[in-house]
Parts: sequence; structure tokens; C-alpha cells
Amino acid sequence: MPGAQPGLNIYFMDVEGGASTLVVTPARETILIDAGWSTPENRDPQRIVKTMKAAGVSRIDHFILTHYHRDHWGGIAGLKSLVPISKFYDHGITTALLEDKDFPEHYADYHKSTEGKSTVLRPGDEIKLKQAGGTPPVTLMCLASARAVIEPSEAGPRNPACERATLKNVDLSDNSRSVAMVIKFGEFDFMVGGDLTWNIEHKLVCPTNLIGKIDLFQVTHHGLNHSNNTTLLRSISPTAAVMNNGARKGGNADVIKAIRELPSIEAFYQLHKNMTIRSEANAPDDFIANLTTEGDQAFPVTVVTDGKKFTITNTRNGKSTTHQVR
Repeated sequence: MPGAQPGLNIYFMDVEGGASTLVVTPARETILIDAGWSTPENRDPQRIVKTMKAAGVSRIDHFILTHYHRDHWGGIAGLKSLVPISKFYDHGITTALLEDKDFPEHYADYHKSTEGKSTVLRPGDEIKLKQAGGTPPVTLMCLASARAVIEPSEAGPRNPACERATLKNVDLSDNSRSVAMVIKFGEFDFMVGGDLTWNIEHKLVCPTNLIGKIDLFQVTHHGLNHSNNTTLLRSISPTAAVMNNGARKGGNADVIKAIRELPSIEAFYQLHKNMTIRSEANAPDDFIANLTTEGDQAFPVTVVTDGKKFTITNTRNGKSTTHQVR
């Protein structure tokens, strides 16, 4: 894993179908979005710590939990035992989940890790970040949380992509309550939506596009088609996208096709080759970090100090692509 370079650094870590993304700002402040699974061998916390060491950081300043599913929060207790974590953020107190009968036990572990101190992120909230001299400002804003989305600052034009928009059955799982956010560094935009589902994504771009264009997109919900609303994809028009799927989880062929066919897309990366679909339905091998069920290869991203260009590297083969910020 290459070390941090000057500018903004993002690390898409392989937690095998879960999610965990590390951001290191130019001021060397750290943001960890989700913490992967809980496993007996503490696999995902150890992978996170290995990435932190490569990046030259030793603590997490801001931990953001997108939602209360095991593949996103399972590793937090193990991680807390290995490194200091200063601040916790989530979408609010939840007492039960229909999709997780063991939720109270897991929530107790999370509550113990936070020591009862976590900040609820609401749409429009910003996390105040340290700034580094001589570089553009870096900001983090919440776009959606607990099924609510940001309010427009003023009446904007109607999004023409909404004319073809469709909705799906209402999703009452915690996926739909995911925290979605955008991190900006100068002119560079990076969007993460956790496992936000189709109808909430619709609210972010219809009738008005409340997000704008995005340079780098973390594919929502591991690339499942309950998410990745095609109207949202067309509206944010990402330059590059990274999908945090597993070998047999996520990576829906229709989602891969929809993103790769976007007129704006220059590069599409997968953390794993999806073993459940035709090989040719995946991205080309050079754009896949893990070609087998074995894992731990990753995608580091470096945004140069002026925020006008970014590079994505595949640690498996050292190949990279560089993109101009729009």
C-alpha cells in the first residue's frame, strides 16, 4: 500500500463485501467511513490499521457510521481496541431493526465503543475539518440521513433527467436511513452514500439536482440494484467510480453496465471480481483489485495539492489512471 502523498488521500479498503473508506486530509486529519465486519480474527480492523500505518497516521479523528448493518459497523469495537478514535457520527439512536434480530447486542457494542458520545448527522450538517496552509479548503457535508435529504439553498432548475425517473417499492430497512455525504477539496468532489436505496437517491436529484456533478463516486450499496438509481447516476455524472463489492456480494451486472455506460465515466474500479456473474460483465481485470476470493488488495486515490487532478491506483498490479477535475 503506497503511503500518503501531498494533497487529499482516499483509501478504498477491502473488507470483503462490507465497507470501509479512509480519508486523510492535507492537514493530516483522518476520516473513517464505516469499519467493515466483525470476525473472530479481527480481520477488518487489522486491515484498516495496516492502511493507516501506510498512510502515516495513528488515530481516527472522525468515524462516520453510515448505518447500522454488520458489514459497516461490525469492526468498530475491534478497531477501537487498536487505535484511538476521537469522534463518532451516525444517523441517530435506533432501538431495533427488523432485518437484524441481534441488533440490541450489536448496538450495545457500538454504544460501548462511542462511550455514549456520538453526534447525529442531519442533512446540511458539516463536519468542521482542519485546513492546511497553501492548499484549497477541504469540507465534508451531509447530503442525506435518516431518510431526509438536504434542502435546496434556492429554487433551482428542474432536472431534465427526472422525466424518465421511476420509483421502486418503499424500503424500510436501515439502508434507506444511510448517511450520504460529499467531501470537497478545492474543485474535487467525492460522494459516499453508504447503502442508500433507490427512492431516497431519487429525492437527492429530483425534481432538482441537489448534488451537482461528482468527480469520484463510491458506488452505493456494494453495487446492488436496490440502489444506484439510474437517474441519480446520470445526474451526478461521475468521472470515476469505485465499487466496494465482495466476490459473491454486490456487483450486480446491471449496475456495472449502467455505470460503465455513463457518458461521463472514464474509469470504473471493483474491489472484487464478482464470481456469480459472467466474467465479461465485470470490469476489465486491470481495474479489479482482487481477482479471486482472497482479498486485501485496495485502491488508494491521491488528489493533488491544488485539487485539480486525481489518480486511482490498483495495489494488485500497480496500474493507475489519472483524471482531471471538472
